[in-house]
Amino acid sequence: MLQNLPRICLTILFMVFGIHSVRAGSAPDKIRFPYSPISWNSLPWWMAKDAGHFEKNGLDVDLFYEGASSAIVQAMLAGEANFAGLAGPSIVSNVVGGGDVIQIAAVVKTFTVPMYSQANIKEVLQLKGQKVAVSRFGSISHIAALNIFQKAGVTGATLIQSGGTPESAAALMSGAVAAAMVPPPQSLMLREKGFRELVGVKQFREWNIPVVENGIAARRSFIDKNPDVAKRFIRAAFEGIRTIYQNKELTLKILSKYTKTTDDKILDESYRFSVDALTKEGFMPPEAFTALVEQMVSQKSIDEASAKKTPITAYFDNRFVNELDKEGFFKKLWQ
Repeated sequence: MLQNLPRICLTILFMVFGIHSVRAGSAPDKIRFPYSPISWNSLPWWMAKDAGHFEKNGLDVDLFYEGASSAIVQAMLAGEANFAGLAGPSIVSNVVGGGDVIQIAAVVKTFTVPMYSQANIKEVLQLKGQKVAVSRFGSISHIAALNIFQKAGVTGATLIQSGGTPESAAALMSGAVAAAMVPPPQSLMLREKGFRELVGVKQFREWNIPVVENGIAARRSFIDKNPDVAKRFIRAAFEGIRTIYQNKELTLKILSKYTKTTDDKILDESYRFSVDALTKEGFMPPEAFTALVEQMVSQKSIDEASAKKTPITAYFDNRFVNELDKEGFFKKLWQ
């Protein structure tokens, strides 16, 4: 028996090496990933793809733009995707309606859609009785505008649904509205034309309003069966965020590639927004969902009785972020 020991050990070694080789050489998990919008908010996905972070984490990710968040959720529920880049009202509406699309990580935890106004308007209080454009009712721009009015004590302003960011900017330039919620790159154009930024990212941060403006969404039914895939996706996304912070040159190239923009001023503005707003850890504050549900109930965009029956924990799952945190991932990432 003892004389066979070296052979047995060698056999075990080959078995272990063989198993490791199969794992190392196994095909990456294929993931279809719809996202919105085409702006700096989507940089974590673009960077994770182009800088090889998805590939390094064993993921073959097919990124594709899908306009409205509601359309993304419907596509997920139809089985077309198990992950997506989105957050906000569409997640709440889906869960209250019985869907299983939830939030598993936050990448932007502050409102970032600035409010621009006519040059003669110098403070938010002057918007009382005025028209203000948002992209769509129930959108992040709409929720952000409501929070601005609440913080500033404005009543009597009329919110207008423009249909999209370009339309909101056009409404402001034409004089049809007194103010509009307009993110980059259109915000840069407005500023250069003399329109005033009434509320920007800095003000939102000072207000410290609990919110998840963008993040990683997933089907609960999928991640319960494939927790390791969810964890690797989050890891890759935050490795992408680290690269955004550390490599401006590469980030500007990727911004130009995906937004089809070559204007240096617009690219610089977008980069500034990204490093001001992208979070360095993905934990989702429960109070952000509590506040959002309350606002949606008050707007009558979700059923109040159904919302009351739905626990706040039904909208998100912090377990993967928590596991990564316990493993020291985020700490090591930013050392």
